[in-house]
Amino acid sequence: MGLLSDPSLSTHNKLVDNLAKHVRKVCYALYTAGVVWFFCLALPEFNHGTYLSENALSPGLVYPEIRIDANRLAAQLLEELQRERKDHQSTTPHAWIAAKFNEFGLETHTHNYTLRYPFGGGKEFHGKNIYGILRAPRIGSTEGIVFSAPYRVPSSVHVDITPSVPLLLAFADFARRKNYWAKDLIFLVTEQEQLGMQAWLEAYHDGDKESDNSDTYLRAGNLPARAGSLQAALNIEVQDLEVDYVDVKIEGLNGKLPNLDMFNLVQRIMAREGVTSGYKQSPRKKRRSSLSNFEQNLRQMLSMLSTQSSGVPNGNHGLFHRYRIDALTITASKRMTNANVKGNPNSAAVPLLKAIEGIARSLNNLLERFHQSFFFYVIVNNDRYISIGDYMPALIALVACTFIKAYLTWSTLNTTVPAPGSDKSKSAAETVKLALPYGSVLIFLTVALLIGYCGNVLPLQQYFLELPLTAAPLTAAILTGLTLMGLLLPFVVILPAGGLELLHIGLLLIYGCALIVIGLLNFSLGFFVAVISVPLMIALNTNTSNNSMRNLTRAWTLLLNPLFVIYIIVLVMSFYQFPELTMQELLLRAATASMDAATFALIDSVIYGNWLYFVICTIFLPLWIICWTLAIAKRRENQIPQAKLKQN
Repeated sequence: MGLLSDPSLSTHNKLVDNLAKHVRKVCYALYTAGVVWFFCLALPEFNHGTYLSENALSPGLVYPEIRIDANRLAAQLLEELQRERKDHQSTTPHAWIAAKFNEFGLETHTHNYTLRYPFGGGKEFHGKNIYGILRAPRIGSTEGIVFSAPYRVPSSVHVDITPSVPLLLAFADFARRKNYWAKDLIFLVTEQEQLGMQAWLEAYHDGDKESDNSDTYLRAGNLPARAGSLQAALNIEVQDLEVDYVDVKIEGLNGKLPNLDMFNLVQRIMAREGVTSGYKQSPRKKRRSSLSNFEQNLRQMLSMLSTQSSGVPNGNHGLFHRYRIDALTITASKRMTNANVKGNPNSAAVPLLKAIEGIARSLNNLLERFHQSFFFYVIVNNDRYISIGDYMPALIALVACTFIKAYLTWSTLNTTVPAPGSDKSKSAAETVKLALPYGSVLIFLTVALLIGYCGNVLPLQQYFLELPLTAAPLTAAILTGLTLMGLLLPFVVILPAGGLELLHIGLLLIYGCALIVIGLLNFSLGFFVAVISVPLMIALNTNTSNNSMRNLTRAWTLLLNPLFVIYIIVLVMSFYQFPELTMQELLLRAATASMDAATFALIDSVIYGNWLYFVICTIFLPLWIICWTLAIAKRRENQIPQAKLKQN
């Protein structure tokens, strides 16, 4: 029996006690290691040079065949389109675009869709896309490639990209004359920005399915004709035929990215044709910098993570990723001066057209979908990247703090204490084991989750939509009301003895699991949330008697309220975009913009499937309510009846 009573076999030993005493130091050391690891990734020793994994792409294997006549055609089409735009100030010249597709011998079709605006009281908006299909002459319609260009009306608030459509038409005319295409080529012109692309993709993949569309907000309809299974897509946005540089956009819906081979292919082809291109490429005047190579790489990494963390695609290409279609956008910026134009200005668009041809012919060589290179990566420079195996240890080190603290808290919590009225000096003293209120904590967690769930569903309920409020104030009022409920919850619900400790352990476990899952799907969002919130998780302590630390923890918890974090982010962005405003005007503008941001996130979630709003309401808000409860509540002493145990 000596073996069974050996105290060294107990989980509650000296090692656990020592670690529990220094749990904050251990966790802060891991937190520092994770942040330092992320910063080290900007060094060349910790990242890798780009390369092509898919040999079938064979970029630059053939000479481009596009000549100056394609540039003349694009310029002619641009003049015609400019005349058409004078008669279509707020609409798309569908007839002119369809006529050109027919003129070039494409199989032309029209796609109609309807949007039922969630906050419009039943108001509907109608849209129309035009697309032409060039059937592959060498094989059946089993696979396809999409070349798209969004059309923006003259009254649009976005940058004018009218030359995109003529450039797409000029390339379509060139492609029709060739017979080496092994895949169907789809030339698509969409309207209403990403809404038209979303409707077209839904109709392409789900249009034949019979479903009840009475409750859907976007009625995509059906397509009169389809091509094969879509393998890749290239979205073209051109500000002028005379191009200064090309910005390659890759961020997609919910932080998804195209295969790294797709990005590397575009970079190789652009470099071969002499077109300056890159990820977040800047004008020539801004390319000269006094920053070191490490600082430039770090800024590039943080810039990509900030764009990716919102989950909002920065181009029409981002909507293809949810259908496992690799896509990106090439945005050609207008040349501000003609002083650097080499050769004939009338052939200014030829290099870009040759680049599009090279990309199309490389994609035409694909034997299967992109799969050999990375889908999870961070661009450090145009020719360097960080793979998921290199950047995930940074997030794991941050999240590991919560699991370690949860284990140490549990190991020191489930202990025996002297029974009331027992003699502590006796060797065989009666002791009692702490009884944890699992049921009460589970009910509290359920209430917190229900509050978050209400934020996800209440703004779209018919009762609230009938209130005399516009979309932004309505959404902001509901979220503010739910936040106030979370603030008052600790004063209404009082957990029994041991409940706070058990709730603390549950918070650490749920928080760690949530960040791991979010980080795998969208590393940027998970990493940023971990950086600002993990220190709070380490500092939370229900047993502390230090009033200054408790007050600091409470203030920190209030600052990390999801609504307040959104307001601070919008305030900082407004400060840099509108430096001429006074502080009062800036605060009011940031408040209005924050309400709009919450509304747009909700609309994106129901139309496009962006889950940022869902994550904030269903995960981050309940977690914040639990943090606030632990920060504001006081520990109750153990006064409940407990089961007596004999210690032999």
